[in-house]
Amino acid sequence: MLSIQKKYRSFRQSSLRRRLALFVLAAVAGAVFAQAAFASNITIASPLSGATTTSPIRVKAHNVGCNGLTPTAFGFSIDNSTTTTMGATANDLDFQNVSVSTGKHLIHYKAWIHGGICPVVDEPITVAAAAGTGGSGTGSSGSGSSGSGSVSSSIPSYAVASADLDAASNWQGEHDSGTPGSSKGSTVFPAITPVYDDAREFYMTYSGRGGERWHNSFRNDSTSTHFALDTYVYVVNPDQLANLELDLNQVMSNGQTVIFGTQCSTYSGTWEWTYYANGGFHWRSSNVPCKTINWTANTWHHIQFGFHRDSNGYVTHDWVEFDGVHSTFTGASALSAKSLGWAKGSQIMNIQMDGYSKSSGSITAYFHKTTFYEW
Repeated sequence: MLSIQKKYRSFRQSSLRRRLALFVLAAVAGAVFAQAAFASNITIASPLSGATTTSPIRVKAHNVGCNGLTPTAFGFSIDNSTTTTMGATANDLDFQNVSVSTGKHLIHYKAWIHGGICPVVDEPITVAAAAGTGGSGTGSSGSGSSGSGSVSSSIPSYAVASADLDAASNWQGEHDSGTPGSSKGSTVFPAITPVYDDAREFYMTYSGRGGERWHNSFRNDSTSTHFALDTYVYVVNPDQLANLELDLNQVMSNGQTVIFGTQCSTYSGTWEWTYYANGGFHWRSSNVPCKTINWTANTWHHIQFGFHRDSNGYVTHDWVEFDGVHSTFTGASALSAKSLGWAKGSQIMNIQMDGYSKSSGSITAYFHKTTFYEW
């Protein structure tokens, strides 16, 4: 009997020690998990961290929450202000005319989920006096006349926005016969990507520097003359991408189709634009540098540009913004219209990727919140 009691006490003590050890391990693991899981996921589009800009600034960011939970609120404050400016949705901030004094500042981005607040993201910026503002390119984009400009000065409040074209169901692809070699592509929505989980994936294989084009007919309007594109682009392997082309085609009331073509070209090292001459459409290099093969891989890049036309199809490419750096095109005006027999009022977006390898390769890219504004 005594032997059994000793064994029982020994068993209870060892069992208690095991449970205590497991409790300690669980507590430590839980603490590590909580610390890692509560990392926030905020992508800042404007102003970029460390940027030098002028007032007013545009505060634009996207938020997907933390701890595996979707956000319930999203806002920002500046420096030691006790006032938090809340976004219209729990995912996005976009305030276009935020007045900030000259000097160094911290913008605090704050996201909430059910049960608490995510880690605050602090972004340093410098606000310079307007007369002394300068700027530099981000990545490979460079700039013609640069600075952290605001798109709001180019898009009026009465501009009409398209739906989010990523989610449109009628995307179709084909090889561009104007490129050498061959290509084959596909597209899918939604695609799971870093930061955004509602992006559209475009994938292509190619040989001999072939190009693949996808198009989407999204609206009917023959009267609008001014347009702006706003999109986020994520390229997995930019070293394979010779050109990224983003076009808008519009059929005017006279039946002529205007091609508003813009592309970042590795070959010319610039943002290029289209014009019509001698029976065809052609590309012309601009004053704004850009090389797709030098873009940072696996990174979301914010691309915006604006253009307008007259009643004869004479097009002017006005400006481009790459990751918050605003550049103005110089002398980018020419005829860019021809009768193609398309229905009046048709508006079509084209996305085209051209392969860079002389042999063969593949390209994967994602687009998020692709939107056209028109007025």
